[in-house]
Amino acid sequence: MEKTTRTITSRIGFFGGSFDPVHIGHLELAKEAIHFASLDLLLFCPAFHAPLRNQKPVFSAEQRLNMLYKITEKDSRMDVCTLEIEKQKTCFTYHTLQEVRSIYPNSELFLLLGADQFEQLEKWKFNQELAKICQFLVFSRSAKKVSPPTVKNINYQLIENELVEISSTQIRSRLNNRQPINKLVPPNINPMIQEYFPS
Repeated sequence: MEKTTRTITSRIGFFGGSFDPVHIGHLELAKEAIHFASLDLLLFCPAFHAPLRNQKPVFSAEQRLNMLYKITEKDSRMDVCTLEIEKQKTCFTYHTLQEVRSIYPNSELFLLLGADQFEQLEKWKFNQELAKICQFLVFSRSAKKVSPPTVKNINYQLIENELVEISSTQIRSRLNNRQPINKLVPPNINPMIQEYFPS
């Protein structure tokens, strides 16, 4: 989190996920969250292995970090959080956000989350504790109305984002079938994805 050491920020967004690989949809959501919540900084935090995901990522931790560094390098409002990758194990969001809060003790924390994950928040470990230390910025993945989870004292806002029909699974499938992905990923990381993807 090199950029973040240069300034004291007060409103910090946290965007966790596998980013396997990161795509245009992720980037657009990050930009919308920054605008919607007037964030000073948004942190992309790739998971070493996401708690609710059975399969291991196809792209290595180092490769996913490299791609995230590339897409954030020219935007001072975005940075990469390496806390979970550095631990090389499955981490829980609550523990990671506690660490982020210790780095920025005077900041408000906003957790960017898809509606599908938000609705499953009761299944998350430490969900009550998490609700006490952050606000949730919830984005839609479909036109379906969001059903808030039954977690006490939860503070959330719904982002009226444009629906982007792109997924990392779709990109990996296209790569497997040797189909182009140039319209699905930021152009500056397309060559990296092509190089990294196991043939």
